[in-house]
This record gives sequence, structure tokens and C-alpha cells, in this order.
Amino acid sequence: MKIQALLLVIIMLLLVSGFAGCSKNKNLHKKALDYFERGDYDRATMLAAESLLLKPDYDKAFYTLKEAYPKANQAHLDEISALKNSENNDKWEFILAEYKALDELHRSVRKLPPISDPNTGVRLSFDPRDYSSEMAEARSNAAENYYQKGIHQSMMDSGRNSQKKAAGFFKSALNLMPDYKDSTTRYETARQNAIIRVAITAFEDKSGAGNRYGAIADILSDLVLSYIVQDEYNSEFVEIITRAQMDQVMREQELSASGLVDEASAARLGLLLGAQEILSGRILQVDYIAPRITALDQYETANVDIEDDSQERADNKEVNCHFRKYTKRSGLQILASFSVVDVSTGRIKLQKSLSSSQNFEDEWGDVISGDARALSPSQKNLAKKAEPSAPTAKEMVNESLIALGRDISAYFFDYIK
Repeated sequence: MKIQALLLVIIMLLLVSGFAGCSKNKNLHKKALDYFERGDYDRATMLAAESLLLKPDYDKAFYTLKEAYPKANQAHLDEISALKNSENNDKWEFILAEYKALDELHRSVRKLPPISDPNTGVRLSFDPRDYSSEMAEARSNAAENYYQKGIHQSMMDSGRNSQKKAAGFFKSALNLMPDYKDSTTRYETARQNAIIRVAITAFEDKSGAGNRYGAIADILSDLVLSYIVQDEYNSEFVEIITRAQMDQVMREQELSASGLVDEASAARLGLLLGAQEILSGRILQVDYIAPRITALDQYETANVDIEDDSQERADNKEVNCHFRKYTKRSGLQILASFSVVDVSTGRIKLQKSLSSSQNFEDEWGDVISGDARALSPSQKNLAKKAEPSAPTAKEMVNESLIALGRDISAYFFDYIK
């Protein structure tokens, strides 16, 4: 009996697996047909091929593949031909993309076993050509195009924006072909010419909070520095002067962070450090609202069934409940400002005031008297909750400082673009 039961289980598992495979197969073909009707012959080909991998004799998927594949293949070949006849020098990257799409298309059908027309028995054939040499040629031509554009841009103008564009062209050439000619050297030269050197000073705490919430000014300036350095994309053309360099020079020259917006001090420090911009900031105000609890008394009435063993039917009875809902609230707001000074002129190029708020609110409840069955579902849930703990002042301060650090770095990156 045990063997029979085991065989039955195996048969059932095989049947379930077969039905699941069949369902997946039909679903794939349905999607393929939908893409075919939309004119997306690439996706139709790939999904039909995937369907046939599950069931090679599935005739509906076969006919979809038979119609979609030639259309997809020819569309890419026609686009490549049109692009090659174009006089646009940027055409080679588009040609490369077309060859890549062709390669993906062919890889999807190469995985199929030999399949034949269910009616005629004629075997379905696919384009056997290997386009790797054409792809290599298109990649090389696209890299050369970017390389020449980089040379032209770098020689056209020595300004920061022009050199930044030139570096971008050389980087694109390297993305296509690593170590293409001397693109690495040219990229680095252009990048160095486009770099802006920024000194980030220690921020000042003008809030009057003292050390109640920790060294909040130092935390904020460190966060700004961290966000700028860690953003590889935006910091590609930014060089940060370290705090150690800043502190040493400021001590030697008897400068204070509060005096850096002064024209003479900024120019003097910039000359000593080789900085072009100085970013400084202040925490102006910290407002903390300690947790406060408010209570709201609610009186509820409901009719409930009261069962009695001596009676066949339950009696309907009105019950009352005195419920108290508590709400705990706290909050914090930090106001800050920052500025960017051009050290060559001492002028403030960017100045922003920002704020960040943290708010906490949560509810719970308690049955004061009466029958809890009179309560609504939401009140019953509140009655099950314990009194929540509000975040501490330092926790709120830290969250606000993180948000301010992100905002300041975002404004800075937007400014230097």
C-alpha cells in the first residue's frame, strides 16, 4: 500500500509539473503574439523561441517564430544599411547597437533544437552569419569618432566647461575600447584642466545649543564632505582640499572660519591652498519639541449578543465603554545656511538657507471602564498597543543633519555643473 501511495504521489507531481509547463508555454506564446501585433518583432522572436524550448512541437509558437524572425532580422539589416549611408559621424555607435541587437536575436534562436513546419515538414533555418567582425569595426569607428571629438574640443577652448566636455568624449572612447590610443592620458589631462578645487571649512554652530546635541556643526560639515567625495559621478571634476590642510594653513595664517567670507581672507586662503572655491556653512537654529501626550475620552455604545446556556437564542444587549485615546507627539527643526565663495574675487557665488524637520506622532489607547466589546476595530487595536517610545532629541538631530548634508551637497553639485 505504501508503494502504491508513493507511485500515486509521483504521478500527481508529474501531472502538476506538466500542466505548469504547458501553462507557462502558452503564456509565453501569448506574450510573443502580443509583441508581434505591436510590431516588436525582436521580443516576439525571443518569446516564441522560449516557448518552443519548453515544447518544440508547439505549432502556434512555431508559426509566430517563422513570421517574426525574418522581419526582425531584416529590420536590423535595413537600419544598418541606412546608417552606413549616412554622413553623420556619430552613426557608428548606433550601428554597433544594431549589431548587438542582431547578435542577441540570433543567440535566442540558436538555442533551439531542429524544428520543422508541422504541415510541410520543412525545417526552419536561421541566418548563420557571425557579425563579430562587423561589431568590432563599428566599435572601433565609434571610439575613433569620440577620440577625434575629444581632441577637437580640448584644443578649441581651455576653459573648464570645454575641457569637461573633452574629458567626456575621451571617456566615451575608453568605454567602447579600453586603452584606446592615448585616450587615458588625454582624458586625465582634460579632467585636470576641468577640475575645480574646493576647500570645505568646518561649519559653525550659531544655534546657541552648545554641546546639548553633540558637535552638530562638525557632524554637518563632515557629512557634506562625505556626500561630495562619495558621489563618483558628480565629483569627477571636483578636488576637495582636506580638513587637515585647511586647519594647518588657517592656524599658520591666524584665520578663522567665520572670516572666510571676507574678500581678503578668502583670496589669501585660496592662494595658499590653491583653492578656487570655499564652501562654508552655519547651523542657525535648533528647535526641539519634547514629547507631549494628549488624551481624548471617547464613550462608545453597541448592541452585542449575550449567550445564555439556559436559552436557545442569544439575547441582544446594549453595552457601553469608556475609552481613552492617547497621542504622543514630538518634533525638531534645524535651520542652516551655506555659501560658496570665489577665492579670486572674494565674492559669494552661492548662498542658501535650508531647513530640515523631524516629526513623531503615534497613538495608543486604554479601556477605562465598561465593556470593550462596544469598541470599534481600530479602538480595539489601539487598546492592544503599549505606549510608544519617541525618538530622542539626538536621534532627531542626526536624521536632520543627514538630510541637510544631502541637500547642501546637491545644491553644490548643481552649482558647479
